[in-house]
Amino acid sequence: MQVPATSSARLRVGEFEVDLRWGEVRLNGDKVRLQQRPFQIFAALLQRPGEVVTRDEIRQNLWPSDTFVDFEHSINTAVNKLREALGDDAENPRFIETLPRYGYRLITPVEIVETNEACPEAEILPAPPPLPAPQQSPQENLSGQSPSKRRVVAALAGGLVILLVAGSLVLLIPFQWHRTVAPPRNTWVQITDFSDSATSPALSPDGHMLAFIRGPDTFITRGQIYVKFLPDGQPVQLTHDNLLKMAPAFSPDGSRIAYTTTEPSYGWNTWVVPVLGGEPQKILPNAEALTWVDRQHVMFSEARGGSIMGLVTATESRAGERDIYLPPGSNGMAHRSWLSPDDKWILISEMDGLGWLPCRALPFDGSTTGEVVGPKNARCTYAGWSPDGRTMYFSANAGDGYHVWRQHFPRGVPEQLTFGPTEEEGIAVSPDGRTLVTSAGIRQSTVWLHDAKGDRQISGEGFAIVPGLGFAGGGNGRSIFSPDGKRLFYLLHKEGSRAYKTGELWAADLDSGRSEAVLPGILMSEFYLSPRGDQVAFEAQDAQGMSHAWLAPLDRRTPPKQITSSVSWGVTFGPGEDIYFLALEGGQDFLYRLGSGETIPRKVSPKPIHAAISPHGHWLISGNDPVTARPFQGGPAIRVCKFCGIGWGPDGKLLYVRFRDLGEMGGGKVVVIRLPPGKDLPILPPTGLNSVEDTKGLNVVAEIDMAGKMMFAIGRDPSVYAYSLVTVQRNLYSLPLK
Repeated sequence: MQVPATSSARLRVGEFEVDLRWGEVRLNGDKVRLQQRPFQIFAALLQRPGEVVTRDEIRQNLWPSDTFVDFEHSINTAVNKLREALGDDAENPRFIETLPRYGYRLITPVEIVETNEACPEAEILPAPPPLPAPQQSPQENLSGQSPSKRRVVAALAGGLVILLVAGSLVLLIPFQWHRTVAPPRNTWVQITDFSDSATSPALSPDGHMLAFIRGPDTFITRGQIYVKFLPDGQPVQLTHDNLLKMAPAFSPDGSRIAYTTTEPSYGWNTWVVPVLGGEPQKILPNAEALTWVDRQHVMFSEARGGSIMGLVTATESRAGERDIYLPPGSNGMAHRSWLSPDDKWILISEMDGLGWLPCRALPFDGSTTGEVVGPKNARCTYAGWSPDGRTMYFSANAGDGYHVWRQHFPRGVPEQLTFGPTEEEGIAVSPDGRTLVTSAGIRQSTVWLHDAKGDRQISGEGFAIVPGLGFAGGGNGRSIFSPDGKRLFYLLHKEGSRAYKTGELWAADLDSGRSEAVLPGILMSEFYLSPRGDQVAFEAQDAQGMSHAWLAPLDRRTPPKQITSSVSWGVTFGPGEDIYFLALEGGQDFLYRLGSGETIPRKVSPKPIHAAISPHGHWLISGNDPVTARPFQGGPAIRVCKFCGIGWGPDGKLLYVRFRDLGEMGGGKVVVIRLPPGKDLPILPPTGLNSVEDTKGLNVVAEIDMAGKMMFAIGRDPSVYAYSLVTVQRNLYSLPLK
């Protein structure tokens, strides 16, 4: 039977029930989660059971006309995910029949179980109750098992919102075929017009002033704080220093702008600068992304040692400090926060060791840890509230770049508002709720080679990156060149993972300039070439987002092999082509070794340790501020360097040390030190190497300037290396919301 598109009915399709009002698909009472586009296709088929929904209709209704994607591949992927969730088989379908190259048809009868015209969004919302525990959404498994061999995944929600006007009543239904009406690009109003970049927008309480950072990065960036009087005032520079900055925010009276500065030693300090000009002043150390709760109280993130950062509230003098939220785990970092207009709820953007997590909503009183909001399994960097507190806005990457999303609070369904080739980061909602300011632009990353011929670009299209000495530090340097120096390996970034350094493994022939995929279709976040150059060890995530260590031959004669079923990472090759990796046991890390020709890994460390092995197997390397080395056979640790990354040349005779700043464009310098014969480390001062100056007494053979460069990859000698170069161009735009 035909199901009306505006119905709020609960439907039964085979053994599944679909509640259009709440946006739920259930199997035997359990939720079944679907990503947004697979559910949009499901909704279209439900509304036209027995009829063909063409691929052209799907394309027109799922993507705006100015979107440039591989539609054929995207539709195939979405339908495959829908079939997987339903346990359907394309060859012998129970639910979805394929008409090759034309479209799809729902062949299972659709039954209306219950109709309910009540409108949850029209109800007056009570005081916010505790939110339920978050539910995770599944991802594809690297192993490539068929849907029939995978268990049906529980708990999926997604979808879009439609409007039904019945008399004077506006009825919001979570799902329908037509996508959310996004603000057309010709209605966007450009606010800044820089040839470089403007990021991190913040509006004054009255909406008359806009603060921002003129700098390339959307998280931590080298740049200056500016203010602009809206709509047509000229941007005025308020700071004039070389500090890394983030998160500008206005004081309640609009007279001051707070912002965070950072240091290589993970110092997060809050400064304020008068809007009308004057010298900036540091008001709180160890305080990141400070915002005001009221005229006397502030809220900010506070480092708690290691890589942990929690959210607290206090006065500007830090009196009466109270914890609000402390992320779980040993590397959880709550970086930014936004208080709801009624002062009862907070939105948080947070990280773990892998990268940005989905945003989170939790009560300001800290009574619970809340739940995930916005698009599930997305990287969420910014959030904000509508003036009435009934809508949340997010900058999130759910698989096709960073875009603006919204979700009704507390029980709405995430909707994507912006699409297309640009990315949008930053959320500043106007006081009247009619517009939203964001930073929109293009960001590209290319892989470059430096050798005797100079510097030349290696990668072509796509977002290409090299692993190596980069973001934060630690002992993760390795060679990405083949032993004969003729091929360079890199990652071509693919969406769908939270890890920044994730992509397919590609190799460039340095003589011909041609590049090709080495292991097509396999996404990895780190890789390590074997000394012989015939194998690659790598890390990849499973369907639940857990990391595992894998091994694959580069000639593809045999399939990739998972080294262990345990959650594992930090995979490297050690002496004698032995493979070392870290595995999780009882919430702690242990070092394992898989010998050449062996099939069962053996535990190396009887005690928990989070470390990598040095080339000769003498030291266990860990940390990043500082990097420390502990003798493999036992003994006290020594300090290697402060906020740095270290790695070794292919023959283990050279030590590479990168000193850098925080942020994506860390810059700094790489110092290359010749090691004593048979040694993995030079003789170091008791306090380690705290700067380039501290290396002067060592056998330094090269210093490499990394200004403007992101990742550094070691070559066969100091004259040959690769690096990632990121280019960014962004400006601020105002988007209509109503």
